[in-house]
Amino acid sequence: MSNIELSSEDELFLDDIASLMAPWGWARPVGRIYAYLLLRAEPATLDEIVTDLGISKSNASVAARTLEHCGHARRHSEPGSKRIFYAASDDHGSSFDERVTLLRRLETLFQRQSSRGLDTSVTHRLDSLASFYARMRGAMEGVIADEQTETRAKRHG
Repeated sequence: MSNIELSSEDELFLDDIASLMAPWGWARPVGRIYAYLLLRAEPATLDEIVTDLGISKSNASVAARTLEHCGHARRHSEPGSKRIFYAASDDHGSSFDERVTLLRRLETLFQRQSSRGLDTSVTHRLDSLASFYARMRGAMEGVIADEQTETRAKRHG
């Protein structure tokens, strides 16, 4: 039923991804399934994920939908079948779109507050934060744009 046999190195990779993504709010199964999908050559069904990772189907379903929602996985289906497949997303930038939006909103909020006529030290702090978030946003948008350009070139080249 599966097309991947997990080695001890694979298991370590799954655990490392799960640990590294925990500070981003990912539950352990989400990180392990993401790493698992990265290691697979073909999309996986929930049954394959359950079998290969030894987790419950409900945990696998919630984790796969979480990965899909945040842009790290894509859902596939077969014509005439109800089976759903999941694969790691090739669009690395989409998972950061919400963060770019958040940075823009923070930047705007700090800019508005700094124009209120507050104490000079407070205004300086808010201006500094607005500038920092603007630079972070710009850097992320640049990397995302570069990635999209590279992806399009690979598809057409």
